[in-house]
Amino acid sequence: MRRFLAALAVAGAAVLSIAGSASASAEPSGGMQPNVIGGHNATETYSWMVSLSNGCGGSLVAPQWVVTATHCGSASQARVGSTNKNSGGELLRVDRRVNRAGTDLTLMHLSTASRQAPVRMATANPAPGGAVRLLGWGCLSWPSCYTPTTLQEIDLTLLPASRCAAGGGTSTDICVSGDRAHSACHGDSGGPAVVGTRGNWTLVGETHGPGDNGGECATTTLYTGIAANLGWIRQQIGG
Repeated sequence: MRRFLAALAVAGAAVLSIAGSASASAEPSGGMQPNVIGGHNATETYSWMVSLSNGCGGSLVAPQWVVTATHCGSASQARVGSTNKNSGGELLRVDRRVNRAGTDLTLMHLSTASRQAPVRMATANPAPGGAVRLLGWGCLSWPSCYTPTTLQEIDLTLLPASRCAAGGGTSTDICVSGDRAHSACHGDSGGPAVVGTRGNWTLVGETHGPGDNGGECATTTLYTGIAANLGWIRQQIGG
């Protein structure tokens, strides 16, 4: 399936073949600025939100461990706990990664323990129909892509896992609603899908790619389910 680009500006990354698309690395200036396909600037500072140096997102699940997507590849640094992808929070070195075979789930190990509070991980998938929040620094619009400096968030709806089967999803994964006006997009790979309320969030999924396998953005989004992989994650991080 076509997955979200790990980083639009990373040399050697896969290149979209959609004619007429354009990209830029800054928010457009002047007038009303577009949001992450229907999202807006983050309304709080998420202590566990991670911006990786390869352009992907991630989630701090233990002081020295970050959950992200395998298809993102390697990263040398992780900025933890900032809504600005270029400053603030803690900038820590990534010294190794552990991939879970057969999935798009990777753990990145930090050389130094973060002082930020990790996110709680789900022990079961939330029921379809509930609210879910997506976070990331991915494209603000599509097919013309502009990536923000400020973390974006959008509240969407959990769908039955079968709605993302065309994109490779299974019954243990998370499927999130989306359309041309509301969606995750390129650059959001590896980032979180969370449920909860302000200051009290639970990680339920990690961004994998489009849920219908027929689009790039502006579609349902498939997230690797955290609950189904929790035993493996805990085994790796020793908790």
